[in-house]
Amino acid sequence: MSNNKAAAGFFVLLACVLALAGCKNESERLRAELSRANDELSRVKENLDRMTRRMMRLSDDLQVVRGERDELDEQVQQLRRLQGGTTSVVTREPREQTAVQFAQANKETDNTAELREQISSLNTTVTEQQNTIKEQQATIEQSQSEIEKLNKTITEQQATIEQQRQAIEQLQQALQP
Repeated sequence: MSNNKAAAGFFVLLACVLALAGCKNESERLRAELSRANDELSRVKENLDRMTRRMMRLSDDLQVVRGERDELDEQVQQLRRLQGGTTSVVTREPREQTAVQFAQANKETDNTAELREQISSLNTTVTEQQNTIKEQQATIEQSQSEIEKLNKTITEQQATIEQQRQAIEQLQQALQP
């Protein structure tokens, strides 16, 4: 009866150990997922901050263009008041000029946005390459350590071979009449 109880206790203990080992693996997997999720959240926050700054810059650019347009419109109104009915040709030019300036500002804003995207892409590439370099450096260090261990083993084996060769030579000399 006591053997059955001991066996049952052993199986219960074994089941607990296996359950704990499974929990440890699950815990490690969850930690890895949490780490990846935190990394992704950081990247998303960085992108959000970058896009917010970009929108602020674009808004500032738009305000500048609107201010210039308003100034030009006011100049046109002044010219109309001064020149009376002959302003129809004059009024078109400042408005056309405002449209051209607005189009140029939009184009410059688009170009700036494209350059910022390219810079962001290049920064991402640089970061990825830096990570790859770090990984490769770690691999090189590990390989160098393994090479040192192998060289030590080779040296030890060569010494053993040399000892065995000397022992064989001594035996051959001892066997010679």
